[in-house]
Amino acid sequence: MNREAKAAYEVLCVLEDAGFQAYWVGGCVRDRLLGKIPVDYDITTNATPDQVQSLFSRTVATGLKHGTVTVLWKDCMIEVTTFRKEHDYTDYRRPEKVEYVGDLETDLARRDFTINAMAEDRHHRLYDPYQGKNDLQQRRIRAVGDPKKRFTEDALRIVRGIRFAAQLGFHIDGNTQTAIASTRSLLSYLSVERITDELEKVWKAEHPSQAIHLMWKHQLFSCLPPFCQWKDLPGTPTIPETVFDTVSSREERWAFLLLQCGTTSEQSYSRLQQLRLSRDDSQRIHTVIQLACQWTSEIDEDSGKRLMLTHGLELVLKGFQVSCRLKPMKHHTPAQLRQWWEEMPVKRMEDLPINGADLLQATGQFPGPWVGQVLRYLLEETALGRLSCDPVTLLEKGCQMIGKSDS
Repeated sequence: MNREAKAAYEVLCVLEDAGFQAYWVGGCVRDRLLGKIPVDYDITTNATPDQVQSLFSRTVATGLKHGTVTVLWKDCMIEVTTFRKEHDYTDYRRPEKVEYVGDLETDLARRDFTINAMAEDRHHRLYDPYQGKNDLQQRRIRAVGDPKKRFTEDALRIVRGIRFAAQLGFHIDGNTQTAIASTRSLLSYLSVERITDELEKVWKAEHPSQAIHLMWKHQLFSCLPPFCQWKDLPGTPTIPETVFDTVSSREERWAFLLLQCGTTSEQSYSRLQQLRLSRDDSQRIHTVIQLACQWTSEIDEDSGKRLMLTHGLELVLKGFQVSCRLKPMKHHTPAQLRQWWEEMPVKRMEDLPINGADLLQATGQFPGPWVGQVLRYLLEETALGRLSCDPVTLLEKGCQMIGKSDS
């Protein structure tokens, strides 16, 4: 039993010893039945938030509106939520009213999919009123109760179900797929942040192509913000879904998705910002897309090294990998790019044995933009093997450049 599991077990025991019902619930039960180590442990109980807070000395009121208290126990964070029913999903995203209830089965009935609607007590007795274990064995994603009602309550469950299918390698139950098709228009009510968060989880799957295939099959992109706002969004993917499984990084997978949606390299940065990705993430993925779209088989060694000086080996390799899936590349390989990288005696400005202060002292000139321009030139010439990487040679060349510019 690892540290998190032990902490969750002890929290269960405190609740039960105080006379309350308490169970592990949701993903931790699912993962244990699949033979996986759960990432976190959630607990459901008939104790109210006030009662939970009175039992434990260290708690955080992370979601009192929905009955959730986070218990801090031996450096672990355990979410404890009161049995509840939910009412009046007015915006297809969240309930307007939460009602505490006294029985476990009512609480499980509000959950999204049967594989997430199972609970276990501290003796590992399973409570499975919706046959989630059987669905695990059948490798099936099935909504709890009426799937159309589940998706109308929270439209994000449509994307979550598809994401679970990709993560677990499961298929989606026929009735659940029918409900996806009939309720997909409700996806337009979702926030971009929630959609992007689900896609980030898809990228962690071994075979994200399964999720992307289902999203195109059910025409979800035409309803999902911000994709639905893109005027040139195609009705079918412009590149095969299988490419998502041939790369492993999130940058490459984001790049494929935008290219699949008809995005040009010029449009990519603004669209990545629309997806509420950070500036750094947006710039990195934009660079991968630019490199992929501009790569040609005719790139020679010097051009390749210049690209790596500008963007670094990692992004150039990712751009190359994406480009290879879009068009055949006969003259370059990742091994060739890595060889060029290793051959470069300097790879960044910090690798030069001189700096701006050295240039100012050697030339006697005042500071200005010229310093950066000269250093960038020296970096490139040294990286390409045209200048020796020693301070005397570089300072002499720098002085010559200033002398030429003054003449």
